[in-house]
Amino acid sequence: MKPLTTAAPAAHLAGPARALLRDLAPALRAHRWLALAIGAHALAAAAVRVRYHSGAGVGTLLAGYGSALLVGPLFALAGYALYVMLFIRPRLLLRHLGRQLRGYLSRERVLFALPAVLLLALFAGSFTELKAAVPLIQPFALDRRLAELDLALHGGTAPWAWLQAVFGHPLLTAALNLVYHLWFFIMFGLTYWLVFSSERAALRMQFLFSFVLSWALLGNLMAVLLSSAGPCYYGYVLDGPNPYAAQMHYLYQADREVPLLALRVQELLWQDYRHSGNVSGMAISAMPSMHVASSVLMALAGWRLNRAAGTALTLFALLILAGSVHLGWHYAVDGYAGAIGAALLWMLVGRLQPAQPAALGGAKPAGSTHHG
Repeated sequence: MKPLTTAAPAAHLAGPARALLRDLAPALRAHRWLALAIGAHALAAAAVRVRYHSGAGVGTLLAGYGSALLVGPLFALAGYALYVMLFIRPRLLLRHLGRQLRGYLSRERVLFALPAVLLLALFAGSFTELKAAVPLIQPFALDRRLAELDLALHGGTAPWAWLQAVFGHPLLTAALNLVYHLWFFIMFGLTYWLVFSSERAALRMQFLFSFVLSWALLGNLMAVLLSSAGPCYYGYVLDGPNPYAAQMHYLYQADREVPLLALRVQELLWQDYRHSGNVSGMAISAMPSMHVASSVLMALAGWRLNRAAGTALTLFALLILAGSVHLGWHYAVDGYAGAIGAALLWMLVGRLQPAQPAALGGAKPAGSTHHG
C-alpha cells in the first residue's frame, strides 16, 4: 500500500499561488511607500498602547481590523447605490448594481486595489487608537485660548453667532446636520472609488498618501499638541462662564422641533469619555477638524477630475466647515487649521510623488503625468 502524500496537492496549489504573487507584485511595489508610512503609524500606536495602557486587546484589535475591511467598501457601495437611485433610477436596482459591479471588479482591478484596502484597514485601527489616547497624553488644555482666538479673528464676535444669522432656524440646522453626517458616506465613497480607480494612478496615490498623512499628522500628532474638547464640551472642561451656553441652548431647542443626530453623538462621546477615560476609540478631539481637512482633500481631488466635481465638493467642504461650527463640534480655527494643513500636505505629496507605473495591462493610466 502506497503511503499518503501531500506533495501532489501542494504542487498543484503552488502554481496558482506563484501566479497570484506575480500578478500582485506590481501593486505591492506601487504601494511600498504607503505601506511604510502606515507601518510606522501602526508601530507608533503600539508604543502608545504600551506606554499609556490605552487601546484594546489583541482580539478586539483583530475584530476592529476585520470591521474596517468591511466598513469602507460597504459605505462606498451605499454611496454608489444612492447615486444610482437618485440619478440613474433603473427599473431593477439590485440587478443593475450586480451587473455594474461584476463588470467593474475585474481580477486585475481587485489585485491592483488589494494592498490599499488592507493598508487602509490597518491605518483605521491605529488612527483610532492614537486618537483615543489624545487626552491621556495631553489633557484638554487649549479650549479657552482657541475660543479667544476665534473672537480675535472674527471682529470680537464668535463665529457661531455669525452663522446663527444664516442657519439659525431648526429646519436649516437639521439640513446642515444631515449634510454633516453624509460626510461619512461621501468620504468613504470617494476614497474607495479612488482605491479601485486603476486608470487614475497618480491622482489615486496623491489622494491616498495625502489622506493618510493628514489623518496621522493632523488628526493624531497635531491633536495631541493642541489638545482641546470643542465648544459643545466647553462647560464640561472649564470652570467659569460658558460662552457657548447660548449656542447649545439653541441647538437643544431646535432638537425639539427636528431631531439633531449631532446632539446624540455628542452626549454619547462625553459619557464614553467619562466612564472609560477615552480609551475605547470613541474619542473627543477638536483641533484640528478632520471633517474639514478630509473634505478639502476631496475637493482638491475633485478639481483634478472635472469642474463639476470640484465645484460640488468645494461647496460640500464649505458646508462641513459651517456645520462644524454651527453644530458646536469645533471652533472655527479648528476648521481653518484642518483646511490649511490638508492643502499643504496635498501640495507636498504632489511635488514629491514619483511617476506612477501603468497599473493594468501595460497601458499608461489616465492622468499619470499630473502631479499638481
